[in-house]
Amino acid sequence: MRDALRERLLSEAALHAKTNPADLDRALGEGMSTIRRRLVRAWVVVIVAAGLVTAGLVALRVLLDRQPAVLESIAVSAPASSLHPEAILQLSAEATYSDGSHSPLQDGVEWASDNLAVAGISADGKATAVAPGVAGLTATVDGVSGRFELTVTTPGTALLKALRITPGDAEADPGGKIQLLAEGTYSDGSLGRLNVTAIWGSRDPGIATVDGDGLVTAAAPGTAIISASQDGFEATARITVNTAPSAKFSGLAIEPAELTIKQGQTHQLTAIASYTDGTTKPESSVTWSTGNPKVATISASGLVTAQGLGQVLIEAKHVDADGEEWKAQSKVAVEHAVIAVVVSPAGPHALEPGSSVQLTATVTYSDGKPGKPVITWASSRPIIASVSNGLVRGGPVQGQVTITATADGVSSNGVVVSVGPTIPTQGPVKG
Repeated sequence: MRDALRERLLSEAALHAKTNPADLDRALGEGMSTIRRRLVRAWVVVIVAAGLVTAGLVALRVLLDRQPAVLESIAVSAPASSLHPEAILQLSAEATYSDGSHSPLQDGVEWASDNLAVAGISADGKATAVAPGVAGLTATVDGVSGRFELTVTTPGTALLKALRITPGDAEADPGGKIQLLAEGTYSDGSLGRLNVTAIWGSRDPGIATVDGDGLVTAAAPGTAIISASQDGFEATARITVNTAPSAKFSGLAIEPAELTIKQGQTHQLTAIASYTDGTTKPESSVTWSTGNPKVATISASGLVTAQGLGQVLIEAKHVDADGEEWKAQSKVAVEHAVIAVVVSPAGPHALEPGSSVQLTATVTYSDGKPGKPVITWASSRPIIASVSNGLVRGGPVQGQVTITATADGVSSNGVVVSVGPTIPTQGPVKG
């Protein structure tokens, strides 16, 4: 049935083409146009893909060909190749890489001298001449080294040709110090340190002074000219002394920071201000406050008065010129205080020389509670009767004495003790 249907459709199409030839031409034209468009699109896709592949290959080749630059050599240089003993010379190192580039080396350089008896070298590449001779100074990075040959000459074999001071310009705050270096250039091209032999001076000593080794001390704001001269040559340096910035408030503290006082006692607290220039001084412009007035009160001037037992924080507050608020605290502990000391038995007592009587001191505290007082005993005339821990012992001399006990500054009643036939009397006896 399918074959029959296809035969019938083909017959109808052939008949239609014979009777309508224009339709057949149009169908053929549209078909060819469709084919051409598809071919063009296909070629465009192929060309774009080929371009992308080519570009990727080129980029890959560039990446593969680009190797990191490798350090190949190091060149060490300096303003001079010979020094006098004690002279200092700054060396520099420059790297050359495999790609032909050059770069100064600073960090990671290992400096070394192969003859420390002639010249030494610091970690930052400063060579110091020691004694006449030749020293090889090397700079090493990642196993690659560069060498500089330094000759240390014998002083006096060449003539001084020029003199300079380094640094030529410097600045400092008042009180600051700057070490200058006087350096001479000689006829053989060598350099020499002349700090000790040069004559130093300041043209403005009110601004900055200089000692015999070139150490400058800044005194007051301004500019001072410092000179060094030797063998008819003179060099100068300009030292600028800055105006000292105004010191600003930087902190507040209370002295003492911790305090223990007895109930009823007073103690003066002091607020101490700190400033950015490192100085301190008492600060009176503060507001005082207490964390618990039942334990301790504080006056407007910082006087603490102990009221009740316990601990309390006393605070001082200050507002500086910029409106910033500063606070400090002191920890105050209040202990019970001795209010009475009573010695018993009250006497009077009569003793023979060498005999004794035991006295007892009873201490009463402000809170009525017992404590552990430190009691100090005293005799008005120890040669007549001495006392230790309340034990009174008659001495070799006859007479009367008064025995007292003291705890925390509070004295007891006086107990009269007579030694020998003297009749004891009531009340204290003046020694």
